Amino acid sequence: MHRSLHLLALAIAPCGAARATQEFAAFTLAGDSTSEGWYDLNNGAYAGYGGYATHTNAWPAAIASNLGEGDAGLNKRAGTSGYLASAATNGIYTPATPLGAFTVSDATPLAGLATIVFQLDFEMGSGVFAAPVLSYNGGSQNLAAAFSRTVYSEAKSGGMGASNRYVHAYQWDASAFGVVDDFTISWSAPAAHTITYGAWLQQSDTFAGAAIPEPSAFAAFAGLGALVLAASRRRR
Repeated sequence: MHRSLHLLALAIAPCGAARATQEFAAFTLAGDSTSEGWYDLNNGAYAGYGGYATHTNAWPAAIASNLGEGDAGLNKRAGTSGYLASAATNGIYTPATPLGAFTVSDATPLAGLATIVFQLDFEMGSGVFAAPVLSYNGGSQNLAAAFSRTVYSEAKSGGMGASNRYVHAYQWDASAFGVVDDFTISWSAPAAHTITYGAWLQQSDTFAGAAIPEPSAFAAFAGLGALVLAASRRRR
């Protein structure tokens, strides 16, 4: 059964000092699909996920998706920099080196998995962002995405100087992988003072070519606020 998504575009309004909002695009995938995401990543919502003094410590557990449906988990590799900041920042802050290394893993992917789309919302002041890679069935294939796009970009300025906020989207063709029992998407923060605001994961049992449209198709998003995505049901 296809699980439908309801998308609501909201105007951005002041909400605290610098509260982050998600700018994920709504990609329509063919076949049976699931969608889930991570947002409101702050130390008020999740206790025990470090602070500046312990920014390289292991997290107590992967953070389960809190938007949409699914049971994938967001985690950080021990020994790398990253902690959940305050609600004013509302993201995963990487203050220093060794740069934060993160994963989204799903041990129970959609049956017949053929397409994976992953979006990442982050802010960086310097460095070069290395695209996420995908591995599956416990392996270390580290596969680059077949398609990728910048969904959203915004120049910002603040207490740490000039920065840029982006949402990047990546799509993998999993149709030739055979049976997929698990998969992991891995990436690293590009530089110190990077903030990761959220992530969005879609899976489908059908591959029908690029589900990510050309960049010009995203122009309509420029005057909108956050896309708040809520699934018609959650798989919990």
